[in-house]
Amino acid sequence: MTAVRLKERKAKTGRAVVALSSKVSYVHKLAELYEALPPDAQRSLLEKHLLPLLNALPEELSNNVVSAAMEIRSRFRTMPRLDLKGKKKEVNGLMDALNLDTKLAATRDRSNREELLTEVVDSLTSWLNDIWSVAYEFHDNYHLAHVCLLFTADVASTLVEIPGIGCKCSLMNMPIDIAIKARDGKMIKSFVLRGPHTLRKAILWIWREVFVSMLAYGSSSTKSKIPEMIEDVEMLMGWEALERLLYGGRSFVSKHEGFEDDDVWDDDDDDDDEEFPDDNVFDYVIEEDGDEDYVDEDSRHTPNGPSFIHATHWPESMAQHRTRLRELIEDRLHTIFRAMPSMDMFNVIRAISANPIVTDQILLKETNENATKSSDTLVGALAIYTSKVNAFRIYTLLDTHSHLLRPCDAEVLQKAVRVLAGSGYSSNALEILERELLDTIRAIHAALTAVFGLVDHTEHKIDVEEILKLRAGSSERKDRIQRWVDSILTHAAPMNPVAFAAMMMGFPMTAAVEEGGHEDTAGFLDDIDHADPDWEELKEEFRPPLKERFDGWCQLTAMWKETTNKTALGNVYAKAVQIMPYLRGADIVEHLIVR
Repeated sequence: MTAVRLKERKAKTGRAVVALSSKVSYVHKLAELYEALPPDAQRSLLEKHLLPLLNALPEELSNNVVSAAMEIRSRFRTMPRLDLKGKKKEVNGLMDALNLDTKLAATRDRSNREELLTEVVDSLTSWLNDIWSVAYEFHDNYHLAHVCLLFTADVASTLVEIPGIGCKCSLMNMPIDIAIKARDGKMIKSFVLRGPHTLRKAILWIWREVFVSMLAYGSSSTKSKIPEMIEDVEMLMGWEALERLLYGGRSFVSKHEGFEDDDVWDDDDDDDDEEFPDDNVFDYVIEEDGDEDYVDEDSRHTPNGPSFIHATHWPESMAQHRTRLRELIEDRLHTIFRAMPSMDMFNVIRAISANPIVTDQILLKETNENATKSSDTLVGALAIYTSKVNAFRIYTLLDTHSHLLRPCDAEVLQKAVRVLAGSGYSSNALEILERELLDTIRAIHAALTAVFGLVDHTEHKIDVEEILKLRAGSSERKDRIQRWVDSILTHAAPMNPVAFAAMMMGFPMTAAVEEGGHEDTAGFLDDIDHADPDWEELKEEFRPPLKERFDGWCQLTAMWKETTNKTALGNVYAKAVQIMPYLRGADIVEHLIVR
């Protein structure tokens, strides 16, 4: 009898377990389905199917659900409201006023530019504390906080690049104070910055807070959106910003060749919230201007990876997720690297990795797989292999894909050839050296013909031979050289009749060409920002650094023995004077340079 009862009890227990597990599976399945639904569908499911179930529950359970909802409402009652639409309307209105003021500044005695710029910056910084509070303190509206930060970063970069405001000294030195405070009034972080371009430090610090909070408290659906958000940051601010984001807006100086973010406008800021477990692990690099915002790359690693990606105000429930954020950022950087390998990115990925040795091997494998996809990838691969002194890889790439290299890649190629010259591929390096010297000479010849368009005419070549026969330094030779230079000049075309009529009526025209001179069609390059990479292509087309390239190749000849040097340079010189016979006369070249 006892055995029968035990058997029945086991059967009942088994049925209860099955029923409970079935309920748990239903809850889990419903939660997954709910997370996958769009907002409107979620609300429809809640109103039509879930809320009516409250009436079917026991009164006590229904009261518990309602009480929990009231408690949640009470908690979020003090949450700041992020009015993105209103902020866009306000800031865009100020930007329109700023653009109008810039256009009218030339016709008015006074400009409101300074006041308008200050209003825009104040408007942008005024809601940064609210954005942080919504994401960090209330663990809600993560996507809205992210979009608000995107808008703020976009406007801040637009302010720096806004055209027609003349000298930007006052803008770049505009004092900006930002304080991030908790709901209880405790100071969490303060920024003392100069210029709207330094707002990125505060913005990236808040972005790190948003992402770590999402990883700690967000739902699985929320967490799945983080890679897409990181990509948004990269597309807006560049891949370099991802490392800054990881370290809370800080920038780092690498001792190795490669990534270096020199932010000369950054002021001191209060970094007391950053926790560094060991003074030997983390060392400041103190700049002469007192900026403690840079960190030595060699101090970034501990046995467990970069452990100082931490802030003391983070609870342990958040701090433990910082490693996951590093992994997500590293994954994004790897994706970019595979598409466009570069020495800078190589150094950054290796620096933030928890295992630099393994990461180094992975990066070299990715470099090898993508090196020949384009000119840019080839240059990036050459720079990486040069830093690793991998002569075999350099030789292989140059032997099969040197046709992808452009004149502007000469500096990278020269460094790669230097590695080859010091290895078993010395003869191959010498061939490249001679070939590139001749290409540079041809480029110099092409640049000369743009100014001296008749220099290659047969009669003028005959004149050069006759001049070279005259005694050096004689007055007759000087006069012949002067007449020869005048005869080969490319003279400007006559002015268009319509343009001439417009000039006579008082319309502004381009600067007149000096008599007998040559118009500089690249004069606009004098006024550009030479640090802006967007101008590189035009500078290469109109003002290529031919002298620097030629000198660079000539300096490389020191890698070979003197006899080899003389032979190589002799061959190049013979072909150079064949192309430009006037190179045999130093006084002729001097006259050409003067003109």
